[in-house]
Amino acid sequence: MSEGTDSDLSRELGMVAVFTLTTGTMLGAGIFVLPGPAAEGAGSAAALSFSLAGLIALVATMCAVELATAMPVSGGSYYFTSRAMGPLIGTVVGFGTWLSLVFKGSFALVGLGWYVTEFSAVPILSVAVVGGFLLTVLNWVGAEKSSWLQNLIVGGLVVILGIFVGKGLFAADPTLWQPFTAGGVGGVVATTGLVFISYLGVVKATAVAEEVKDPGTTLPRALFSAVVFVTFLYVAIMLIITGVMPLDDIAESTAPVADAGRLFLGALGGAVVAIAGIFATVSTANAAVLSASRFPFAMSRDGLVTPKLRQRSSRFETPTWAVWLTGCVMITLVLAFRGDVEGLAKIGGTFGILVFALLNLTVVLLRSAQPEWYEPAYRVPFSPWLPLAGAVTALLLLPFMGRLSQVAAVVFVLFGIGWYAVQRQIGEPVEPDHDIRDLLLGAQYRQSIEEKASKSREFTDLGSHVLVETFEGETNPLLCTLMTAFAEEFDADLEVLAISKIPPQTPIVEPAPHADADWKEPIESAHTLDRDEHTVTFEQIHTHDRGAALIDAIREETELVLIDWHDPIRKHHFRESHVDEILRSPLPVRLAVLKYRETGDIEDIVVAAATNPYDRAEIELADAIAAATGARLTLVKAIDEEAAEEAETSAREYLTDLAKLTDSPTETELLRTDDIDRALVKRANAADLLVMGGPIRPERIREFFGQTTDFVPAETTSSVLVVKEPGVQVPLSRRIWRWLSRPD
Repeated sequence: MSEGTDSDLSRELGMVAVFTLTTGTMLGAGIFVLPGPAAEGAGSAAALSFSLAGLIALVATMCAVELATAMPVSGGSYYFTSRAMGPLIGTVVGFGTWLSLVFKGSFALVGLGWYVTEFSAVPILSVAVVGGFLLTVLNWVGAEKSSWLQNLIVGGLVVILGIFVGKGLFAADPTLWQPFTAGGVGGVVATTGLVFISYLGVVKATAVAEEVKDPGTTLPRALFSAVVFVTFLYVAIMLIITGVMPLDDIAESTAPVADAGRLFLGALGGAVVAIAGIFATVSTANAAVLSASRFPFAMSRDGLVTPKLRQRSSRFETPTWAVWLTGCVMITLVLAFRGDVEGLAKIGGTFGILVFALLNLTVVLLRSAQPEWYEPAYRVPFSPWLPLAGAVTALLLLPFMGRLSQVAAVVFVLFGIGWYAVQRQIGEPVEPDHDIRDLLLGAQYRQSIEEKASKSREFTDLGSHVLVETFEGETNPLLCTLMTAFAEEFDADLEVLAISKIPPQTPIVEPAPHADADWKEPIESAHTLDRDEHTVTFEQIHTHDRGAALIDAIREETELVLIDWHDPIRKHHFRESHVDEILRSPLPVRLAVLKYRETGDIEDIVVAAATNPYDRAEIELADAIAAATGARLTLVKAIDEEAAEEAETSAREYLTDLAKLTDSPTETELLRTDDIDRALVKRANAADLLVMGGPIRPERIREFFGQTTDFVPAETTSSVLVVKEPGVQVPLSRRIWRWLSRPD
C-alpha cells in the first residue's frame, strides 16, 4: 500500500462516467428487493411512491448541482454544508453522509449474495464479504478503472431492464392495478419513505466533483439525466410487477422482479433478470465505495479526522486510507447485521433524508448571504421556495423510517458533535474557521442592504409630518438642527410640542398665549426651514398623562417622532415613560430620542453598531444630519477579536455597500476588539454625535434598548441619537397612499 502526498485529485471523470456512477448508486439493490414491501404497503400506487421520492431527489439534486458547480471539490455534501454552516455541522453531515453510503453499500453487498445464490449454493455473507473486498481493491487502484467497470455494469443493467420494461408493459394486466391505492394516501407516503433509500446515490455522486471534467456542464447534465431516467425505470418496473402478479404473491416473493420476469419472459428471462440483480447490486456497492471514500478524504483535509485519511497513493492517485477504511467498515456492517437488508437500508435512508434536507437549506442560506466566492454555474429555479419545499417534504418522511434508524441517527449526530469537540482540542486546526452564525449574519447584511436600497427615500415628497417634543419648552441648539434636517430630508411639515405634566390632583388649565410665545421663540429663530415649503406649528400642552398627549398628536402621516431627553439615557429610565408607551402602541412611526451633551457644532457623526446590521432609520437620519450640517459621516462596526475571517469579510462588504446608499460622503471603519461595547464608546467619544439603532430581533421589537445600546450611549461623552423603526407593520392603506404619492 504505497502512500503519497495530500495534493488534489486528478480530473478524469466525464459525462458518461458521472451518469453511470450516479445511475449505479440509485439503480441497484433497492428496486430488486423493495418492490415486495412497497406493494404490500401501497399496492399498485407504489409506483406513485417511487415518483414522489424521485421528485424529492430531483430537487435535492438541483441543490447539490448548484453547490457542486460553485465548489467542485471532493467531499460532496460534507464540503457544501461545512463551508456554509461551519465545521461542527460539517462534521455531523460528513459522518452522516459517509455512513449512509456505507450502509447502502452493505445493503447492496447482501443483495449481491442473494442473487448469486440463485446460481450457486454459496453462503450469502461469504459472497458479500468477498465482493466488498474486491470492490475496495478496485477503487484503490483508480477512479478511472472503477468508473470503467461502472460503465460496463450499468450498460448491461440498462439493456436487461430495458428488455424487461419493453416486454412487461405489454404483458401487464390493468385490472390487477385495481384498487390502485390499496393502502390509501398514508400507505403511499409511508412507502415513499421506504423506497427513498433507492435515490440516495444521486447527491453522493457530487462527492467526486473534484475529479470531474468541466463540472459546470457535466454535473447538471449527468445528474439530472440520471434522476429522470432511474425514476422512469422504477415507476415502469413497479407498474409491470403489480400488473402481472397479484399483490399477495408480490408480498410473499423474495425476488419479485425475477419472479415477474419469469411470467412473461420465461425461465430464461427470469435467469437474465437474476443476472441483472447481480449487476445492480455490484453497481450500487461499487459506487458506494467510490463516493463514500471521498468524505473522510475531505474531512481530513479540514483537520476533522486523522491526516492519514487525506494521503493518496503515489501510484494510483487515489485516497488510500479513506478507500480502505470505507471498504472495511462496509464489510464489518454486513457481518454485524448478519445480512439484515431492511435494517441496513432504513438506517442508511434516514441519514440520506437528513442530508437532502440540509443540502436544500444550504442553498437557501448561501443565496441569502451571497458570499463573494459563491458563483455557481447552475442555479436552482424558484429559490428559496423550491429548496425549502424539498427540505420540508424530505423531513416529513422521517416518521416512516422506523424507530431503530431514528435512534441511530440521533446517536451518530451526538457522536459527531462529541468528535468535533475533541478534535478541536487535540487535533489540527479545523477548517473552515467560521460557522453558521457567520453565514446567517451575512444573510442579514445582504437583506439589510436590499431593504435599504429598495426603501431608501420612500418618504420623500409625500407631505409627511415630523413631530418634535421639547422638554418643558426648553430647547437645545442640536434639537433645532435635527428637526430642521429631518423636515428637509423627508419634505415634511414640522409640529413642535411642549408638553408639561402636572400632578393628578391639579386641575388642567390651558396655557396663556404669552407663555406659548416665550418657549417657541428660540426655535423660530434657530430653524432655517422655508415657510413656503414647510408648515411649522407649535403647541403647548398641560396634561396628567404625557404619553397619551404625545400619542394623540401623532397623525396618519407622521413618519418620525423626535424626543428631547434630559434624564440619563439608560434602559431603566425609559421604562413606564412616554417613550415606552409609544413603543408599545400600535403606531407605525419611527422614534428618535436625543440626549444632548453640549458638544458644540456637529462636525463628526458616527453611526455605530455591534454584530447585527444597522437599522434603516439610523442610516437615513444620520445621512440627513450630515447633509444639513456638512459633518463627516462614518459608519463604524465592531466585531469580536476572535471572529472568523468570513465574518470580517461580510462586515467589510456590508459597510462598503451601505456607504453607497448615502447622499453624504461616507467613511467606514471596522473594529476588531475583545470588548465591543467599550470600543464603540471610545470611538464615539472622538465624535460630536453618536447615532445608534434599537434592537432588531422580533422578540425585542418593542424595546428601545439592547445590550449595546443600553451601555454605549450612557458611557460616551458625545451627544447621542438613538433611533428605532416601527414595532408594527405599516398598514396596507398607508403603504398604498405612499405608493400613489410617489413622483413619476
